[in-house]
Amino acid sequence: MTKNNNTPENEYIPFHPFAGKEADDLYVAFVDVLGFGRQVLQNFDDTLKIYEDVLNSAARLKDFRQDVNIRIYSDAFMVTSKKLGSLIGVVQGLHMQTLFHDCLVRGGIGFGKHIEIQIEQDSYIVSQGLVQAVEVEKRIKYPCVALHESIKVPQEWWNPEIHPVYRGLSFFEGIRLVTPFNIAWGQSAMTRVVQLAEQSPEYQDKYDWFLRLYEATFSGNPLVPEFKQ
Repeated sequence: MTKNNNTPENEYIPFHPFAGKEADDLYVAFVDVLGFGRQVLQNFDDTLKIYEDVLNSAARLKDFRQDVNIRIYSDAFMVTSKKLGSLIGVVQGLHMQTLFHDCLVRGGIGFGKHIEIQIEQDSYIVSQGLVQAVEVEKRIKYPCVALHESIKVPQEWWNPEIHPVYRGLSFFEGIRLVTPFNIAWGQSAMTRVVQLAEQSPEYQDKYDWFLRLYEATFSGNPLVPEFKQ
């Protein structure tokens, strides 16, 4: 609540930041950079440089997707859009840009009512989609960005004749997730993760899962869910 200069010292006027603003139906991605806190503790200066590079890369993604908004909170990204396809494209870009700087990500995508305003330096957000996305991020154990179970994906998006790197979505080990590869970013991604596994063997299970996803993606497996006829 904020105080009005014309009111007594012990009285406050109500604070209604969302007055007159309607909520939108938006897809919301919450994407967390894995291992960032550990890197900050181990080597602050190098991690600061990496962080700046990742921020610059993320900023450039906005230029390619005008219908997507990206918010950055420390080592986490919040991405919003009315279009699921556009959101998926940006999340794929985050996968690539963060891994280029030797970081993996984990997160979720939700959908629902979303209201957000900025007052001076403060942001106020109430979002069904964000709640769903964070719920998925907490539940997922592996380095991927998965869809909340309530999100409906058109069946034609799962065309098995289209390679997963062109679809943007994959179904792997029971998870509907954003494909972290594209046609030009596959072998390099795999090589970087192998190197990360050698540097940080304590996270071997996460790296092994990512490498299994890579093998499945480029083995010809369509990576689509089964649909009941």
